Formats: sequence, structure tokens, C-alpha cells
Amino acid sequence: MDSANNIKDTSTPKRRRLSKTEIVRLTKFSQESNSLVNCSPIRSVINEDEVGVVERCDSPHLPCNQVEFLYESNNNGSYSDIRCSPANLTNQLSQCQSLSVQSEKLSENNKQTSGINQNTGILQEIEDISDDMFDSKLEQSVHNHEEKKFIDEIEESFDLINESITNLHDAMKNKSDLFETRDSFLLDIKESCVEGHTPNVDQGKVIGKQESFPSTSFYGLPLITKGLFKTYRNIEKFYDWQEECLNLNAIKKRQNLIFALPTSGGKTLVAEVLMLREVLNRKKNALFILPFVAIVQEKIWSLSPFAVQLDFLVEEYAAGKGHIPPKKRRKKNSIYVATIEKGLALVRSLIELNRLNEIGLIVVDELHLIGEKGRGGTLEMLLSTVIFTNQDIQIVGMSATIGNLHEIAKFLRADVFQRQFRPVELVEYVKLGNMLHRIQWGEAGVEVIPDRELVYDYSAAAVNLDPDLLGGLVSEVVPDGSCLVFCPTKRNCENVAALLCKLQRREMTSHRTSEREALERGLRAEGASAELSRAVRYGVAYHHAGLSSDERVLLEHAFRSGVISVLCCTSTLAAGVNLPARRVIVRAPFVGTALLSLGAYRQMAGRAGRAGVCSTGESIIICDARSWLQLSDVLRGGLAPARSVLRGGLHSLLLSAVALGLATSVQKLRELLQCTLLAITENDENWSLDSICDDVVQSLVKCGALEVTKSPTFDSSPPSDSAHVHSYLNDDSQLTVSKLGKAAIKGCMDLSVARQLLEDLEVAARGLVLMGSLHLLYLVTPHDAASLVRPDYRHYYSLYCNLDEEGVQTARVLGITEMNAVRMMTGKAITVGNKSVWYCIPRGTVQSVMASSSAFASCGVRFCSELERLWAFGALLAELAPRLQHCADPGLAPLMELPAVKKARALQLSRAGYKRIEDLAKASVDELMSGVSHLSRTSANQLISAARMMLIEKVENLRAEAEDVMEELNA
Repeated sequence: MDSANNIKDTSTPKRRRLSKTEIVRLTKFSQESNSLVNCSPIRSVINEDEVGVVERCDSPHLPCNQVEFLYESNNNGSYSDIRCSPANLTNQLSQCQSLSVQSEKLSENNKQTSGINQNTGILQEIEDISDDMFDSKLEQSVHNHEEKKFIDEIEESFDLINESITNLHDAMKNKSDLFETRDSFLLDIKESCVEGHTPNVDQGKVIGKQESFPSTSFYGLPLITKGLFKTYRNIEKFYDWQEECLNLNAIKKRQNLIFALPTSGGKTLVAEVLMLREVLNRKKNALFILPFVAIVQEKIWSLSPFAVQLDFLVEEYAAGKGHIPPKKRRKKNSIYVATIEKGLALVRSLIELNRLNEIGLIVVDELHLIGEKGRGGTLEMLLSTVIFTNQDIQIVGMSATIGNLHEIAKFLRADVFQRQFRPVELVEYVKLGNMLHRIQWGEAGVEVIPDRELVYDYSAAAVNLDPDLLGGLVSEVVPDGSCLVFCPTKRNCENVAALLCKLQRREMTSHRTSEREALERGLRAEGASAELSRAVRYGVAYHHAGLSSDERVLLEHAFRSGVISVLCCTSTLAAGVNLPARRVIVRAPFVGTALLSLGAYRQMAGRAGRAGVCSTGESIIICDARSWLQLSDVLRGGLAPARSVLRGGLHSLLLSAVALGLATSVQKLRELLQCTLLAITENDENWSLDSICDDVVQSLVKCGALEVTKSPTFDSSPPSDSAHVHSYLNDDSQLTVSKLGKAAIKGCMDLSVARQLLEDLEVAARGLVLMGSLHLLYLVTPHDAASLVRPDYRHYYSLYCNLDEEGVQTARVLGITEMNAVRMMTGKAITVGNKSVWYCIPRGTVQSVMASSSAFASCGVRFCSELERLWAFGALLAELAPRLQHCADPGLAPLMELPAVKKARALQLSRAGYKRIEDLAKASVDELMSGVSHLSRTSANQLISAARMMLIEKVENLRAEAEDVMEELNA
């Protein structure tokens, strides 16, 4: 160690000097050779006398009741000698074990060096690339050692930046408030860190495909994960079925698996453990597919604290967010949380770059959506493509409502794990007249047993106002409990909320009045209707797609916290938002005008009762005698099977397979179709899959999306006459994709959508109006949005009359004239003009269309990049997409990048002084709670973790770019 002590007396050129980190770590180690006291790498770099003490960041508390949730330890040691963060202890131990090797290298380098500048910052070393890195190949070998050392210094600098962002070391200095624990817990952590912390492929031994893990780990994960689940999820112990599932042979051998349990049975927790194993142990990325943007953001929010403390990344792929293709990372692994559409785009981009092997696990929540029109076909394309590539990617599916599990399992080549477990008992009722009947599920089907007669102290006027006794059913559980009322339509939600406001008792109206007043002010600031603002005074609100996202977020937070006791909502909330309640009331057995399905009913009823929230759960469906006869037949019929809906999307599947090089012949395309659910669920004797494949290929060739490059029928190139394509197309014909087809695949669009976009862009190219954004907005608004509404022609005419110059010019380009506007208003037939530009829709629907437009603009950028003549539109749409994503003051845009942070929350944070992600990342929980009203400690913790996660992701993006540059220089 003498060489280390003399380092400060040496000198060397700037580019070849030893990094400051290595020197300080070596010196520290020589002074504390056998101790872990104060071994933080952050502390060893930062000189507190020079730069001041690093601001302390409060971290979330972990539990102290180890007897209940940690495995028992017979050790009775003291923790007085252990001051390092358990989350980082393993890193420190590994660093200490490698210091002897480092010291030998430093000794060799010390012979060549004669000085060092210790006042230079860590980040400045990134700029130390000198011209000799561009020497000839003969001279390059001389510098290989220095270049490797330089790259190592860059890597170490990035690691130190990440550690300083996480900033857990200062929180650990004085008996950390992160772990308020007894001796046994610290001893367990120490033992786990030495023997089992962050188990990897070498440590979690692999026999073939089967993995085994150290007995000291937590289901194959670092033991600290157990504390994190307690802190952030209030989970002390796994259910028996979860332990059984995690120890299945299918899991150990990494086989595909479907597990089906009722709603709120704890399926997601098992999926999270599997994803954590993938990124921490196997060092592979995981893809988590979720159905809605709101759920994606909620999951990003909840996983961020785990990512910060376990050293992996969580990346959002929803709406306009996410890098396509994903950044290639060499030091960290990621969990990609994506919607179905974004997940398909991500997978295709990885296949194109031959990087699909970076993903080791795909988890699909709500797997039954594979049978739903629209998104179901997209999900089937994604899974079929992954199966066809045969890249040893494990697929795990979850659902509570699949009627044909055996067929879905055959499609996924998966085992099935099925249980009927629910942690909180659900009691189901049907209200017929004034009698409440209990629903019993048995082998014979559904039976109803009279339970009690409903008698409330209604006045005669109240009986006339509420013949279904909704007010009485609600008052039985509120305000102490919560109640969800599912209604068939948006309008019915509003009417039922107004009715319940009139029927509420005094104790309901006096409950948490100050918080309700604050909520009312917040809703008014968001432009909420007077009816909704008045309703929250009574603890009642309605929730549907007509509300803006900020309004919905405010109401969801208020319901979770108990400020709102009753929420009247549509059926979409059952699958789209995690809002458990003490009682669920289904106002009528209809969704819109259609009779309720068993799957939809179970989704709604499953919201009643949730472990850790309610001790019991009740669901009540209100029916008249006629409706009950219809509904009981549906309930007895069982869950509907999930049938393939891919037939309408076969063009996109086959086109993408050719474009990505997965299948470039007709025979290979037929093999691909054999990997689809369509091949299993559609067994009609009147058609064959091969003939369907041939028909689709022929139609793609005729329309110019596919081209035949070689066919055994012809010695030279096939004839260009597309009318006789069947004459030269056979099993061995080699196919390639046209420019338009490539652009469609690149933009993740259906071919028909790509054609429509190309047509719109070609029209715009001849007369694009750039006095504002109106013309660009038209270009990126999905055409199917027009099918959502019926135009209000009178309102349309009034808007047309008030158009400014930009609007008039845009209307003229789109073929809209004053004559057309007059004919619209008078109800006469319109002979010219594009009907897709007639809109008059609610704010919430506008916002939904705007989110779709933002995503479509991002797709349009990739579409234009494949067609050189459209480069200008690509530049315009690239700027438009983020503006549509936020639609707020540009100063709020950085804060709105945080998951689930909408305009209202961003304004709160900005007014409290948190104007940047960096401000949030270094805030303490108490400071954030005091500065932002109605923010719980859990939410504050998650917000800070999400901010840190975003900063770490940015650092990792820079690291990836730096590594790419170095690879190019060494190529």
C-alpha cells in the first residue's frame, strides 16, 4: 500500500492520470483495512470541507416488526459496527474484495505517473479525449491500455453520479431512518448481502433452464426486497398460493405460464417478483404489458422506489413516451412498462436490430383482452411474433376472466395455474324489488337465496325520487366506508350522483368538510362543471371518460383517501383504475344498451374488498324480474371464451414479418400463422389457414405493399402485372416490402392508416398552413375519432363563422367552404368536403383524442423517416408530439414527465418551488408534504423515487451514448 500513499507526490499527463475515485478509495481502504465503517463511495469522493455537506434526503421508512415478516434469526449480534446502507452493502463488499486487484494496477500505474490534480471534478474527466485517440491503427495499440483506463473512468463517473442521485448514504449516517430495525434484521441483511444479495446467473445456479437460489434470499431476490414490499405495499407475508406459484416447476424451468385467479387475488405481486428476478438475477430486461395508459403510469409510480434502491430502471412506453428502439444499456437492466400498442412497437424495433434477446420475460396483464376487437389483434400479433422468433423468452399471462384457458395455454405453449383464492371475502347480492338475495355459485350454476328485506326511513317524496333505494344502500356503508356505483352510461352517472346528493344524511354532509372544500376549489380551477363541484361537498362524485384527466386524477386521489365516499362511474373504471371499495353497487345489468357479460360483472364486483383496505367486500346488482332472467342465463353460461380477432389484422402481421426478415417466403408466412391464436380457435372446415395466408399475400402484392423478388415460376423477375399475381406466386416465392410498407411498419400503423396518412400529407404538401397548429392537428388526429361522436352542425357553423385567417386557410385546404357550413346547418346533403373534420365532443373525449393524436404524431415521425420526400413533415411532427402530450405551460412540461403527474399536480409542485425534476429528487418527504397540500407520505415517497428514477435514466442514456461513441472510435 506504499504506492497508494505516495500517489499524491506523482505527476502524469492529464489524460493518463489515475482517477480521483480510485486514489481516494485506495487511501480510505488502507486506513480502514478491515472495517466497513464510512465506506460509501460517495463520501470518499466528496470533500465536505470544500463543497459542504450533501443535502439529506429522507427515505421511506421500513418496518420494525421483523418477527412477523422477516425470517427468524437466532443471531443476537449488535449493529453498532454496520453503518452502510443495506441497499448498497453488497456493492461495498464487492468493491472491497476487488481493491487488492485495483491496488496492484495502481502500483503499476504509479511507476509511470508523477503527479495528479485532485481539484478536478469527476465529470470533467469525460472531456479529456485528446487527439491521439484518432491515431493510426499502428499507433493505436500503444494507447489501448490508456483508452481502456479512460473508459473505466467514464463508467465510474456515471456510477458515482447515479449513487449521488440515489443519495442513500447520508440517510444511513446516523442510525438511518430508512431502516428502523432491530439487531436481527441487520444481521440477516449482512448475511444475505455476503451470501445471497443480488444473486446473478452464477450465484443462482442454473441447471439447463432450471434456476435455484440461495436459502438466505427472498424468493431468489436480495433480502432487502422484503423490507421494500413491507414499506411500499404493506405486504408482510405472501399468500400460500403465491408461494406455491413461485415454486412451480414451470417457473423454475422458465416455461411459459398462465395464472388465473379472481380480481384482487394478488396476481400482480407474483409478476413483480418474476420481473425483479429477471433484471437482478438473469441480467435481462422484462416487458410488462398493461391495457391502459393510466395503469402503466400507476405501475411506473409503484415500481420506481424498487428501481432506485435495487439498481435497475423502469421505463414508460405509453402514449408519446418511450424510446423506439430502446436505449441499449450495458450496466443496468430495465423493466419496460408498456401499453399493448407500444409493446408491439418496442418488440418490432428490437427484432429489426437483432436485439430481441435482451428481453428475457414478457408479462401480460388482463390476458383476456386478446379476444377484444382492436387491441386484441395487436396483442395477438405481439405474442405470435415473439413465439415465432423462438428466442427463449418466457411469457407469463394473468387474467381473472378467461373462459377457454386450455386454448389460450395451447397458443402460448404454457402451463396453467388456476385457483379461486380471494384474500377478502366477497359477498354477492342481487336486489329484486325490496328484497336482497344472496348469490350462491355452485356446481348447478347460480342460485339466489333471500337474505333480508330493505326498509329505510324514506319519506313519500324520497320513495318517488329513489324507488330503487340507492340512497339507503349507500348510506349503510358511508362515510366510514366507500362505495362504487357502476352505471350504464355517462349521463346516468351524473344523474345518480345528483340523486345521491339529495338523499345524503347529516353525518355524510359533515364528514371532512375542509378537505372537500379544497377539492371543490381544485376542481373549479380545472374547469369542472358546477354540478360536479357541488356534488363533492356531499362526498359524492361521478367519474367517466367525459371528464378531463386532471379531474379524474383529483377524484381518484380523493376517493382513495376517503374524502370522496361515493363514486358513480362507468364500467371502464373496473378495468382501468385501481379503486377498491367497501361496497360495489351495479345500478343496472347493462353496459350502454348491451346486457352485462359475466366477465364485465366479475370485473365490477371484484372491486369490492381489497386486502389492506377493507376487511370485507359486498357487491349488489339491481335488477327487475325481467332483467334478472336474462342476466341469470348469462351468469350460468360461464365466462365467454377469448377468440382470435386477428383476421382483420393479418395484413399488418404478414407485412411486418417480411419487413423484419422473420419470414420472407410464402411458406414461412404460413408457419408464422400456425403460431397464432387464430390457428387454434378458428377450426372452421369451410376455410384453411393456408388459403387465407395466400389471399392476404396476394392482396398485399396487388396493392404494392409487398413485392416478389424471386419466383421459381420465372427465370427472371416476375411480371409487373399485379392482376395475375396468383400465376407466379407460390410457396418458394421470395418477398420484400415496398417503401410504403416499410414506413407503415416503422410507424406501427395498419396499412390502410398509412395510406390515409400518406394521402393527407401529399395534399398538405401542396398547401400546408403554418400560421398556427390547426392544419398539423388535423393531420395527426386519428380518423376513427370521428366515429366517436355525432356532429352538431349548428355549433359547427358558429365556429366556422368565427375562424381567424389561419382557420379559414386550413378549412379551404381541407375542402370546407362557407357553402358547406350553411348546408350542414340547414341539414342539406354535403357533396364535397371531408366529414372527418366535423367535431363537437366533451372535454374528456377531446383529451382522449389529444392523447391518441400525440401517440400518432410520434408514429408519424417514424413513418416520415422512411419516406425521404416527407422529411419536412417528420421535423414538424417531432415538435408537435410533446406539445400535444402535455398541453400546458412549457414550464410545467418537465414535471409532467413524471408518471401520473397531470397539470393540477404539476402546478402544485411548481408553486411550492419544485420547478425541475432535480428539485424533487433532492427533496425530503417532510418538505414535500408541507409544501404540497393533500399529499400523503406514501405518495411523497413515490414521487421522490420517480424523480430520482428519471434522473438515473437520463444518466444511463448519456452513458449509453458515451459507450456507443467509444465503440465507434475503437472500430
